[in-house]
Amino acid sequence: MAYYFPVYELQEGKVYEYRPVSNDTLPVDYWYYSSHMVGNSLHFTGNYYNDRFEVQQFFRETQAEQGMILEDFILYASDSKNKQTQIDVEILSNQTFPELFIDSTKTYKMGIKWDIPNEPGTTISLFRERNYIAKGHFNFKDTRYESVLFKTLENIEHYVEDDGYLEPSFPGVEIYAKGIGLVYYKKQLSAEVEIEYELYAIYTMKEFESKYKRTLEE
Repeated sequence: MAYYFPVYELQEGKVYEYRPVSNDTLPVDYWYYSSHMVGNSLHFTGNYYNDRFEVQQFFRETQAEQGMILEDFILYASDSKNKQTQIDVEILSNQTFPELFIDSTKTYKMGIKWDIPNEPGTTISLFRERNYIAKGHFNFKDTRYESVLFKTLENIEHYVEDDGYLEPSFPGVEIYAKGIGLVYYKKQLSAEVEIEYELYAIYTMKEFESKYKRTLEE
């Protein structure tokens, strides 16, 4: 857990800004992470904002003996008038981060499923597998941090009634730095296309809101 997000230090909340590596055509990703104690239970939440500062995803996790467990997941869809619709997501499997690294043969699985709005009979299921690979180091803001490396595999089932399944797979890599959390991720979309992101900055929600206001003024 030392390599996961510092959940007990995030009760005031922090924004993690991830920027694409060597590809200016990709958008900047923003995640607002915060923690809350409910009785004796830790609740860790994340809100994903796109580069237009719109919330696109929400998750809530709790800490269990075996690691972090996914409890809730919500998606948000925007129409042509920028009106957002909440999409409730069914959790199929809930392992997000292990308490201990045992060996690379153990697979941690997370799966979610949701219906596509205004497309009856159409569903998408996302299955993400993580396998611990090794420990190493990662440099962030001129400081060298101990880190852990995971290989990932995402499988997406796009089911359309009467047409069957489309099941693409996306292998990738994640790096978590001790005391920070996720600092790097890469995903192979095809033989020619991959997306690669790295943590650029961490700041408060107030600073994030100021950044948004400056963007509107430009």
